[in-house]
Amino acid sequence: MKKTIIMVLILAFVLPVMVSASAFAAIQKAETSVKLGKRIADAGNTMCPLTGAPVSGKDFVNYKGKRYGLCCSMCKKAFLKEPEKYIAKLKAAEKAGLTPGVEPIISEPKKAGKTTEKKTMQM
Repeated sequence: MKKTIIMVLILAFVLPVMVSASAFAAIQKAETSVKLGKRIADAGNTMCPLTGAPVSGKDFVNYKGKRYGLCCSMCKKAFLKEPEKYIAKLKAAEKAGLTPGVEPIISEPKKAGKTTEKKTMQM
């Protein structure tokens, strides 16, 4: 019984110290990165480099000092496998004037029978 009480007391005092030490190390690493000028810039993408869907605002991946927005957490692993491929696709889509979307958006037909399509990214 005494051994159990002693173990519980040791864990009660040691565990918080270990947790705070790891948190302190993470803060130190972040501060060192900022001091060394290793800031992460937002890539500013509004569409997911993998799917072309709008970015969620919650899912991101950092690559070569830039933060790229993703549509979901599942895209992170695929992006990190071939980041250059997806960055190139994203740049090509932005250059072509594509906007986020999965399906093409078609407006009301005009009187002459023409439709106006808004370009969307299809991956």
